[in-house]
Amino acid sequence: MTARIEEARTAVAEERSCVAAELDAFEAFDRRVAGIQTVAASTAPPQLTDPGGSDRSLERVREAYVETVMSVPHYEAAYGDTVAESLAVEFGDDLAGALVGGTALTPEFRDAVRAAADAARRERAEFLDVLGREDDSLARTASDLSALHADLDALDDRPLPDRSFDDLHALWGTLRDLETRIDGIAMRRQETIHGHRGTLPGIPADLTEYLYADLPETYPVLAAAADAGRAVDCARRRVERRLASTA
Repeated sequence: MTARIEEARTAVAEERSCVAAELDAFEAFDRRVAGIQTVAASTAPPQLTDPGGSDRSLERVREAYVETVMSVPHYEAAYGDTVAESLAVEFGDDLAGALVGGTALTPEFRDAVRAAADAARRERAEFLDVLGREDDSLARTASDLSALHADLDALDDRPLPDRSFDDLHALWGTLRDLETRIDGIAMRRQETIHGHRGTLPGIPADLTEYLYADLPETYPVLAAAADAGRAVDCARRRVERRLASTA
């Protein structure tokens, strides 16, 4: 009954590993950029690039980006883009354009790059928090459904023909209670799904569809709850038929 949820937890664990690697990569990139010598800013109005004199400072920034952010194990499979494309996605078109087409790294420019790297790092940290809450939700639901399945199995300790009318009626009531528990599990899960649909930058609008797109069910927890519901409903209907025949 919880196999779907275990598959979902595996998907979440894989995503957490990727996001954590990206967070570490942006931290490493920031450290690399912090150590790159800058070119003194000119007395002209502040610009992202210094038009006076070309050196290798921006090349070193790009190299640092490739050797950190673009070198995480999953990068090619997940993104497969160019340096310029990746910089534009992470830092915005203006900063990316300056990094690719500029001439030198001024102190102000380096500060802007480091601020953008920190924003990307914080975005990953926020996403990791969301993924942690998602895994907690999955674990709790798996535990609840396992307990419910055990309770359902325990009710099948005697054949229905051997039960009195009162026993059958009590069994029917217990099955109704199990159905109420399943409804509660599904409702709590719906609340969790809606709670994920916040406004944090970089987090997919529908986290569940994003995480579980490759699974047989896009909403594996609700599918597992539906499986449990069908099992309890089948048991209740058997009891109702037996009650009708003994009334």
